[in-house]
Amino acid sequence: MGKKQSKLKQGGSGKGASRIYGHGHGDYTAVSSPEVSDVKRYTPVHSDAVTSVTVAGDVSYITGSADQSMVLYRWKEGRLMQRWIGHKREITKVAHAPELEATFSASRDKTIRMWKRGTTDGGTVELCNCKQTFSGHDLVVTGVDFGNGKLCSGSRDNSLRQWDITTGQCINQSVIPRNLVTHLKCVPGENLVVQTSEDRCLRIWDTRTLTEAHVFPKKQYIQTCCDVTPDGNYCLTSSNGVGGKGCEATLWDLRAQSLVAEYHGHQQTTSACCFIPNIYSKPLIATCSNDGTIRVWDRNSCACITMLSIVGFGSLTSIAANTDKSICVGSVSRGVHIATLLEEPVGQFRFIYVAQY
Repeated sequence: MGKKQSKLKQGGSGKGASRIYGHGHGDYTAVSSPEVSDVKRYTPVHSDAVTSVTVAGDVSYITGSADQSMVLYRWKEGRLMQRWIGHKREITKVAHAPELEATFSASRDKTIRMWKRGTTDGGTVELCNCKQTFSGHDLVVTGVDFGNGKLCSGSRDNSLRQWDITTGQCINQSVIPRNLVTHLKCVPGENLVVQTSEDRCLRIWDTRTLTEAHVFPKKQYIQTCCDVTPDGNYCLTSSNGVGGKGCEATLWDLRAQSLVAEYHGHQQTTSACCFIPNIYSKPLIATCSNDGTIRVWDRNSCACITMLSIVGFGSLTSIAANTDKSICVGSVSRGVHIATLLEEPVGQFRFIYVAQY
């Protein structure tokens, strides 16, 4: 079953493992949003909700939108580098594959597309720069990622699929009743992919056979998003909910197959989550929510160490953290928002809301 799956087997069921439950109320440093004049307001790059964001190198992010386009943007320069157009319905997820110099987009039109950079910056790149289209899902595609040489996707049609990026053909698929996929991430360096679902489960799949390697115990609420540490040892998921019930993020140990910690504090659905690059004095995670806030958490203590409220743009939909200390979130009201996370002095953190586009 490969190196990582050997570790998974050794972990057993995880029964008896210690759990930490963090409650964010009162244990964070509330950061007031700067005056509007302090935020760089660039021309919006999307005309509809921003549904997905991902890192595309230092100071660059790729965003997908309900306006059916995907954009590469350098936020410090306020510079639109590339726009890709071709989907027939909204883009639901985006994934960057630097090893291929390509980006993948999933859509409500039931397809995945692979895109390459064009020859000019700032212009609109039409369908000619779509290098491959992957068709076969029966419903909206809600997860896509490329890792260890494999392209995987998931859908509300209860299936996970693998694709040949050269021919565009589906080479393997697995269907599980009620497994309405919400998100998926490849485990770095391993033949594994993790996947969240509306059935409230987190699953690990063996990508060589596309069979389940492990299913974690169900959470109380739908799991909306997932991320994996660069070493492939831990997974983070987020939950839907209302009025503070549910709305948590959960840390899972992929080796021991156990729940490690929960992070409570959001008052509405926690729509997305991510690990923050290891550039600070402690391991951190970030979440965003339909309550309009971004929160940063101490991964070990579960304390919410700082937060930022993005007012007037509706629910926050997606989040990504970069090595330049920026955090990018998308919102339903067209906006892409950038905040920088500063540590000064060591162990004290604060957000600066720096840009929107």
